[in-house]
Amino acid sequence: MKKYFIQTFGCQMNERDSLRMAAVLEGMGFNRNDGPQGADVILVNTCSIREKSEHKVYSILGRFKKFKNKNNRLLLGVTGCVAQQVRDKFLKKVPELDMVIGTHNIHKLQDIIAQAGVAPVSAVDFFHSDSQKRFFAPLVKGTSSVTAFVTIMEGCNNFCAFCVVPYLRGRELSRPSGDIINEINLLTERGVREVTLLGQNVNSYYEANGRAVDFSALLDIISGINGIKRIRFISSHPKDLSNNLVNSFATNRKLCRHIHLPVQSGSNSVLERMNRKYTRERYLELIDKLRGVYPDIAITTDVIVGFPGETETDFEETLSLLERVRFDGIFSFKFSPRPNTVAAGMDEQVDAAVKSLRLRILQDLQGNICFDKNRSLVGEVQEVLVEGKSCRSEGGMQLMGRTTGNLVVNFPGEISLAGKLVDIKITNATPNTLIGEILKSEHNVL
Repeated sequence: MKKYFIQTFGCQMNERDSLRMAAVLEGMGFNRNDGPQGADVILVNTCSIREKSEHKVYSILGRFKKFKNKNNRLLLGVTGCVAQQVRDKFLKKVPELDMVIGTHNIHKLQDIIAQAGVAPVSAVDFFHSDSQKRFFAPLVKGTSSVTAFVTIMEGCNNFCAFCVVPYLRGRELSRPSGDIINEINLLTERGVREVTLLGQNVNSYYEANGRAVDFSALLDIISGINGIKRIRFISSHPKDLSNNLVNSFATNRKLCRHIHLPVQSGSNSVLERMNRKYTRERYLELIDKLRGVYPDIAITTDVIVGFPGETETDFEETLSLLERVRFDGIFSFKFSPRPNTVAAGMDEQVDAAVKSLRLRILQDLQGNICFDKNRSLVGEVQEVLVEGKSCRSEGGMQLMGRTTGNLVVNFPGEISLAGKLVDIKITNATPNTLIGEILKSEHNVL
C-alpha cells in the first residue's frame, strides 16, 4: 500500500495547498502516513517569507533524504515558495530531490510524480490561465471539519519593498465566483460551517467576466449559501479597504466581526520606504471607520521591526500605534532581507541585536494589551462556533471554538456540539485564550 507524508511550513495558503496535494495523492491510491518514515512520497511545502523559514527547509530535507536509502521507491519533493525561488538549482543543492514543484504547478502533481519516477523533475513555470485547475481543491477522503480554507485569488501587484510574494506567487489573479461557490457547496456537504477566504490581498478581488463582482459583493453571494454560518477572510491591504467592505461588517450577518489589516509600521517614513502606499493617519482613519460600523470589531495586524533605516523614533511611533489601536492580536517579525526585493539592497540595515530587542519590547506591549482585553470579557456571553475537541484535558471532555472575533474559547461539553453555535459565559482568561461554560446551544443544526 503506497503512503504519503506532507510537511507544511508557512501561511494558510500553504496549509490549503497541502490539502490539495493530499487529495491528489489519495486520488492516485496513496494513503496518508503519520510521519516520513515508511512513506513512498514525501513533500515539503515551504515558506520563503523570512530567512529563518527558508533555512528550516534545508535542515528538514537533510533529515528526510536518509529515508531514500531505506526505500528505493521513495520520491522526495519540495513545493511552495522556496521551490519557486530556488527553482532548478534545488536539484543541484539537494541531489536526493526528485521533484521541485512551484506555486503554480500543484494541479499538475499527478503528472509530475509519474515523471519523477523516471528522472528528477522541475516544474516552476507560472500559469496565468486555467484558473479552475489551479485553484480548485479536491476533497481529502474520509475527513470532515467544521472550518475550511477557500482560495479566492492568488498573487500580488503591490511590490512592497520587503516582500517576496509577487516574485513567488505571481501577479494577482481572481478566481471566478462560480467556482468559489461550487467549492463551498461541496464543503458544506462535508459538514463545513465556516469558510476562511484566502488571498494575498483579498480586498483587490474582482471578477469582470460576465458580471462585475468585487470582494464585498462576493461576501454577499457566499452569505446566501445554506449551511454556511460564518465567513472570515485573510489578508487585507489597507490601501484597498473600500467603504463597501467596511459597511459589510454592519450588513452581512454571516461575516465575522474580525479583520486582519497589516500595518507593518507606525512610522510614515518607514511606511514610505516600505512602499505601502498609505500613511499612519490613513490607517488610523480606516480603524475609526471600522469601529464606527461595529465598535467591538476585532482587529489584528502584522508588524515588522528593524526595517532598514528604522530609528528609535520610528520604533516609538509603532509602539504608540499599538497603544492607540489596541489590537486584538499581532503577528510580529524582525526584518529579514529576501532575494530580489528592494529592501534587501537598502542602506542602513539595522543591527540584529537591536532588532531582537525591539521585537521583545513590541511583543511584551502587545501581550499586555491582549491579556487586558481578554480579562475584560470575563463575565460576558460570547457566541462560539464549536470546532471540536480542545487540547485541554482537565475536567472531562473539553471543547474548543472561536468567537466571531476569532478568540479561542475552551469549555466543557459533548462532541456532538461540533458545528453548532453555542452561547458561552466567559469565566476566566489567559493572554491567549478564554475559558467558559455553556449557557445555551442551537436547537437545529444547518
